[in-house]
Amino acid sequence: MNQNTERSKKFLTIGLLWNAMVFSYMIRYALGIVAPTLMTQYDFSPSTMGFILSGWNWTYAGAQLLVGPLVDRFGVWIVMGVGSGIWGLSTVALPVATTAVSLFVMRAIFGLGQSMLIPANAAAISRRFDVKERARAIAVSFSGTPMGPAIGAPIAAFILAGWGWQAVFYCLGGGSLLLTLAWLCFYPDKQVGRQSAPLPDRTKDRSEQRIPWISLFRYRSTWGMAFGQMGYLYAFFFFVSWLPGYLVLERGMTVLRTGIVASLPFWAGILGTLGGGWLGDYLIRRGFSVTASRKTMIGSGMVAATVLVITAAFVEQTWLAVTLLTFSVGCLRLTTGSVNSIAIDLAPRSMVGSLTSVQNFFGNTGGLLAPIVTGFIVEATGSFVGALVAAGGMALFSGICYVFVLGKVETLQGRFTTSTPEVQSA
Repeated sequence: MNQNTERSKKFLTIGLLWNAMVFSYMIRYALGIVAPTLMTQYDFSPSTMGFILSGWNWTYAGAQLLVGPLVDRFGVWIVMGVGSGIWGLSTVALPVATTAVSLFVMRAIFGLGQSMLIPANAAAISRRFDVKERARAIAVSFSGTPMGPAIGAPIAAFILAGWGWQAVFYCLGGGSLLLTLAWLCFYPDKQVGRQSAPLPDRTKDRSEQRIPWISLFRYRSTWGMAFGQMGYLYAFFFFVSWLPGYLVLERGMTVLRTGIVASLPFWAGILGTLGGGWLGDYLIRRGFSVTASRKTMIGSGMVAATVLVITAAFVEQTWLAVTLLTFSVGCLRLTTGSVNSIAIDLAPRSMVGSLTSVQNFFGNTGGLLAPIVTGFIVEATGSFVGALVAAGGMALFSGICYVFVLGKVETLQGRFTTSTPEVQSA
């Protein structure tokens, strides 16, 4: 294939994936921005609001074990297109909900549409990027996840203050539907069915081998990835779901000021995501093994995020707490490129979506628990201190799982196509 054409397809693929991440996280974070308003208008308790905020996670996490094989079977273009349409329509329709149950249901439909996002992202990048550029590709596409809250927080706060909470979802949902149209028209591989693409670091045999989906759970590395992602997404979704509420309820900020301040950690997250992806690939180019690169980025990022968020729980000055939380999100996102490259590193191409969906299922179980546990802690204690400490503890748990349970990536490559699970130490 012509080199310029292939480069253009890479840029187009990453651009569309990045925009999908941006809109998905703008909409996720928007409910956190309007949460204090809903709590006042409909007299929701913190625990009730926690369940509403978690609504999308239930179907998102529950569908993960299904959508990964669907992506592998039918291809990225059609599965992602359908999912994007579902989450856009459910966002536009959200304002019809005025009770806790109806809000939860509408967010659950939104989560079902979004369940395709991460497996499709992994499968698309698997097709076009080899191991030496993979962490950067993942980092660029995943930089949309903090970009969404970073730009979405002030936008949602401005719309909320001027036109009410319903208008927030009309605007964001409408924009998301336009993205769906762009995806269906411009994604470069408009194929339905199993696909393969020759990459320099993959042999034909490995890319075409398949194993029964359920046998993925026989591997220790699968569990290291699964529980590591659980801790990582618990910590991150604490910020996505409750940071605006923390600033209003604990720090006494106004809605408009919250929209600006709540975006700051996610701007740091953008820098952390891009910087972590670049640094991870740089370490490999400088002679680090894939294992050393991935685990160095993950371990250092998670430990730093833990220290910062727990410290923020106990400081009295609001400016200092916001500063510490900003750096905490930056350090947490420093790990993103490496965390989300591991499934692509290990799985044969025909199983990338399936292994990614297993990792993401457990990850989003943690993400589902974050808003619920936070709501109960705040309601029981009247403070966010315990919730911040819990988020830090889960980040540390993630680092331990990825560094000590996963094992060596080089040793594990190809093991997912054999009949005997790996047993070597990390």
